[in-house]
Amino acid sequence: MLARVYRSVMPASVRQTIYEGFLGTLLLFIRNFRMNARAKFTYIFRAFLPKNDLNKALSFMGKHGLTSYPADYMLEYKRKVTDVVYDEHKKLHYCLHNGRKLYFTSAFTNDRIERLYKSLITEQDSRSAHRYIDDYDKLNNYTLLDVGSAEGIFTLDNIDRIKHAYLFEAEPYWIDALKATFEPWKEKITIVEKYVGDKTEDNFITLDDYLKDKEIDRLFLKMDIEGAELAALNGATNTLKKQPVMRTAICTYHRPGDPEKFDQILTENGFATSFSDGFLFWGKRLSKAVVRGLKGE
Repeated sequence: MLARVYRSVMPASVRQTIYEGFLGTLLLFIRNFRMNARAKFTYIFRAFLPKNDLNKALSFMGKHGLTSYPADYMLEYKRKVTDVVYDEHKKLHYCLHNGRKLYFTSAFTNDRIERLYKSLITEQDSRSAHRYIDDYDKLNNYTLLDVGSAEGIFTLDNIDRIKHAYLFEAEPYWIDALKATFEPWKEKITIVEKYVGDKTEDNFITLDDYLKDKEIDRLFLKMDIEGAELAALNGATNTLKKQPVMRTAICTYHRPGDPEKFDQILTENGFATSFSDGFLFWGKRLSKAVVRGLKGE
């Protein structure tokens, strides 16, 4: 009741200012009270606790506050300023990423683009738990399946290394941005405007169905689809089993239990597996972020 009254009498711009300045921090603390308490405890008693990755992440948040990337390197990005430029011809904003234009959907404001870009380069730092692969040169001469490509930064970082990239992105507002970003390399890019799942119907497709008529000798599968990874893996059974040379980077932090499930699926299909270093804070918990798989190389 009070929340409805508050929203009805307080302008949205004022509510946003209050949220960003105070209320959001307070709500974050309340909703994550247990994790805050655990992090503070670990930081205070860190000298007496085992020096493992989990305690390092907890201790970092005990000192610096809750963050998706609980490691020292993220402090380097905290005050980073990013220029957002408007392209009059394409009617889209972009950030200059390693000398190349990375375009964003026109639905986002400049401030949101700046925050998103900062988050993207933070999560793909070589020291990040969210880093898909430790060494980009391992993608040389691979065909990339970028499942959940969004703005496409991972593919852009590796566009000169790969043979071809299939960008699976079903959200319409990203398509113009992807076409703009990859216009200089359009012969190496195929945008697939579908969700990837365990059935081929309506706006969904399985990887097995999509790849059944394609000859690919070296395949890299990157999958970051907000908790739908298990269904997508179930729809890639033949691909995982029969592809002779393959690497994977599957996000495991969206749902509890996913790290163990995905590791088992890959292992049962002949992959050697490992997890990225460190932990990601997501959904009120710390989790391993990416399971990497390697087969046939």
